[in-house]
Amino acid sequence: MKKVILFSFFIFCIFCNGVFAQSPEEIYRKANLGYENEDYEKAVSFYEALINMDRVSCEVFYNLGNSYFKLKKIGKAIVNYERARKLAPRDRDVMLNLKLARSMTIDKIETKERGFLLNSILFFYDKMNINELTGMVSIIYLAISTLLIFSIFLVAKRKKILYTVGTSGAFLVLFAIFLVFKIHNENFVRHAIIISDAVNVRSGPKDDYLLQFELHEGVKVRIVEETKDWCEINLSKDLRGWLPKDSIEVI
Repeated sequence: MKKVILFSFFIFCIFCNGVFAQSPEEIYRKANLGYENEDYEKAVSFYEALINMDRVSCEVFYNLGNSYFKLKKIGKAIVNYERARKLAPRDRDVMLNLKLARSMTIDKIETKERGFLLNSILFFYDKMNINELTGMVSIIYLAISTLLIFSIFLVAKRKKILYTVGTSGAFLVLFAIFLVFKIHNENFVRHAIIISDAVNVRSGPKDDYLLQFELHEGVKVRIVEETKDWCEINLSKDLRGWLPKDSIEVI
């Protein structure tokens, strides 16, 4: 028995060394080649290897999502489309494929519509990632600082400059608020996707607790609390409960 275990471990090490000894570019090329040849399992293994090497990008997550979609693993596909969307929230292909994958889920969870006005206000929040918002805040701050310096010397145009500074200051506050909320939502609020075909959501973190409801693959949930093997999740104010940790994957 020990010999079998040692031999298996030896084979595993050879495989790992074979993958990780390659450059990320070579692994990415082989992943794409696997996808083109419709060998989606191989494509998944190479894209996952890139992620394990911390070589993440919108393209890697998007291609991995496509590979899982081809394997009919809708939950895994949605997880990776969501990860791609975090990095590139304006990418049209990511949004279209995410929408398609969501349309194939069994559970249709209704969400409250924000309305035209709120969507307009939050346009830049939705369409920009953390790095872009950080860059925007920095640029506006530097512009305001530069204008204030110019106002010291350009006395004749000081009034116009101060009006511009005031307008820019309002945008600075708005984008700073967007940045704070984006950082909070993406780093401190944990969301996950159901990756099991179906899972029972119970009133407590054990199998003998009362069954609350059932969820199916692809549903997005928010993690409220977790133990070693269970997570408390909620979908809305009235839909809340515990499910096994291995039935979900954190975005």
